[in-house]
Amino acid sequence: MEQKIRIGAVSYLNTKPLVYGFEKGLMKDEVELFFDYPAKIAAMLLNDEIDVGLIPVAVLPKLKEHHIISDYCIGASQPVASVCLFS
Repeated sequence: MEQKIRIGAVSYLNTKPLVYGFEKGLMKDEVELFFDYPAKIAAMLLNDEIDVGLIPVAVLPKLKEHHIISDYCIGASQPVASVCLFS
């Protein structure tokens, strides 16, 4: 049996459009999806626990090698109120 491609993605609603094809499409039997918070997905990629990950760009310098495989992302061209910092 061929090993499945291990894909990590953040467990947020804004990730759904990016992973829908992996969950419902032709490749659904060829991939294993892991959902968690961004730092955990990054750690999984750094520790070779997953093959591909949707990670924060700040993690890229920590990787031995990286390839951006598409121009899809979670981003905004204007201010958003989905993240708040409190102290």
